[in-house]
Amino acid sequence: MTRSKFASCAIASAVLLAAAPLVRAARPHYGGTLVMQTTGVMRSLDPVSSADEAARARILSLIFEGLVRVDGAGLQPQLASSWEHDARASRWRFTIRSSVVLHDGSVLDATRVASLLSVRERQWKVNGDGNTVIIDLDRPDVDLPWILADAPHAIALGTGEGSLVGSGPFVVEGIDATRILLRAHDNYWGGRPFVDAVRIEQGRPPREQLQALESGRIDMALIGPTDVRRVVDRGRRITASRALTLYALVFEPHRSQSNDDDARAALAASIDRSTLATVLLQRQALPADGLLPEWISGYGMLLHDRPLPPPQRRVERPLILRIDAGDAIARALAERIAVDAHERGLDVTPQVAGSGLTPRPDVRLVRVRIEPTTPDRALASVMQQIGARAIHLVTTEQPPSGGTPLEDVFRFERTLLRYNIIVPVVHVADVYGLGDRLESWNEPPVSPTGAWNLAAVWLRSDRSGSR
Repeated sequence: MTRSKFASCAIASAVLLAAAPLVRAARPHYGGTLVMQTTGVMRSLDPVSSADEAARARILSLIFEGLVRVDGAGLQPQLASSWEHDARASRWRFTIRSSVVLHDGSVLDATRVASLLSVRERQWKVNGDGNTVIIDLDRPDVDLPWILADAPHAIALGTGEGSLVGSGPFVVEGIDATRILLRAHDNYWGGRPFVDAVRIEQGRPPREQLQALESGRIDMALIGPTDVRRVVDRGRRITASRALTLYALVFEPHRSQSNDDDARAALAASIDRSTLATVLLQRQALPADGLLPEWISGYGMLLHDRPLPPPQRRVERPLILRIDAGDAIARALAERIAVDAHERGLDVTPQVAGSGLTPRPDVRLVRVRIEPTTPDRALASVMQQIGARAIHLVTTEQPPSGGTPLEDVFRFERTLLRYNIIVPVVHVADVYGLGDRLESWNEPPVSPTGAWNLAAVWLRSDRSGSR
């Protein structure tokens, strides 16, 4: 097994439900305000301080860009048109794209990029030489471009007024607790966006977003997989990313001992992942054989046949399954898991977190955001989100570090899945419903990695006025 990145892109994209055609026979034109809603609230558009990874991928990438970016096929040039390194991968040279105009009208140069990266990563030695940024590392790292593709390394340059300017397709017009206003960057190096502006209304519950989409008050909204059929039946189109969210069962320490092996094995064996992905989540998810989706690791199918001993005796003690109160997908999954477990003679009771005085949970259904990067870095991120307490119940080995061969990542993930203390369930895509007037040109509105491609969308002229 060799080290690979995004080894199985075609597999995942073929399995998810094919959305209705996004490009219809019409001539694109400029103008109009694209209206969206989000559940979360972003109060800062600083790539370093914004904690929500999903929001970074969706909103900040419209404003700030990195030297490189990640799409469904792997690394792609962005502000750097090319890059190279020495034989040890300790000295890197990035050629800055020419004539990149920032939002304040200035032109991006290598010196400003080098100065910013020197502040962000003080252990690096960074210099600008003509149109080239030179990075000298204290130790070799073949994954440096993947690190630079992370949101915290986006090029957000300070101004004398204390604000930040970027190079992305949209410029910040305003931000508060209720909305974010963006306008098209007329001098964007990749070509001016079709829409004149984007209005993102923040803090709207999912049900309100769904109603706004159906009534035509917004143009695009993140919807739950369980709502796909409803949206399509009402004449709306959908588009989806690749599988970016893991749902997994994580047993609590008091149920992780050897005398609970049968209970964990029984619950793990009872889960009908295929039905969960294709029926309950309406083909907007994939059965999770491992923690990482197949399109990132390339070895997920090899985990499918991992040892799963059947329980040796009937499990008498019921299991309390804790779920997040605000996660509709988790609630639906937990209810179905409980039904499947009952058919195997196991009593599982879903319990909503924070619902008053409740029994101590035995197992949690956790939601983990998958970072679209190399397998070793993606697995490290998953482990961090699951938490050290659960990881230490399985292994005390150090997680894979940058540059770890893929076969070692595979072996480590297989170790994490032994004993059924951590049980992958499904990998779920980001699914969006699209309004009548929204059209796409050349690219879908949502990239495989979950980023919004709003520079590639346009609005039909019959309803293109601002709202």
